[in-house]
Amino acid sequence: FSNIRVNGVRAIILDESDELVTAKITLESSRYLMIFSAYGQCVRFDIDKTREQGRSTRGVRGIKFKTEDDYTVDADVIDTEEQELLIVSEKGMGKRTIVEEYRLTNRGGSGVKSMKLSARAGKKVVGSVMVEDDQDLMLLTSIGKMIRVDMGSIRKVGRNSTGVTVVNMDKGDTVVSIAKCPKENE
Repeated sequence: FSNIRVNGVRAIILDESDELVTAKITLESSRYLMIFSAYGQCVRFDIDKTREQGRSTRGVRGIKFKTEDDYTVDADVIDTEEQELLIVSEKGMGKRTIVEEYRLTNRGGSGVKSMKLSARAGKKVVGSVMVEDDQDLMLLTSIGKMIRVDMGSIRKVGRNSTGVTVVNMDKGDTVVSIAKCPKENE
């Protein structure tokens, strides 16, 4: 990627039905990779289990889906098991969880439940972010609302739980995207 051309360079080969969800930079201190699916599954494996490859390759399987219509919604690079993840569902439910609660598995497995989904929480996970004290959570809804929430206000709960209401959603509205942003100046 050091010699990017005006028209770009191919970073990965994607099959017709594939999409690139996220790209992360790993460092020497990076130990694990976590991949989250829309139906609440998560796999955590040693980052060393993914071999280095050239730019124009397909890569390796990270997660195996339990149902055909499931798909990847997010991935995070983890340095330590003490780090916290924040997971948000489509109906505005969220939870903070410590990484060590997610069983270490092999790459390509179906993983463990990352969030208990229901009619109240929503049928899908929207994404995950690493919790940082100097960052807020930004949520974008399907009707165009942008909502900012202090990550510290969301309580820690267990891995296989629904979590707490992060934002109250209007009827028919859903969370479509989440991201971290710097805290507001007071």
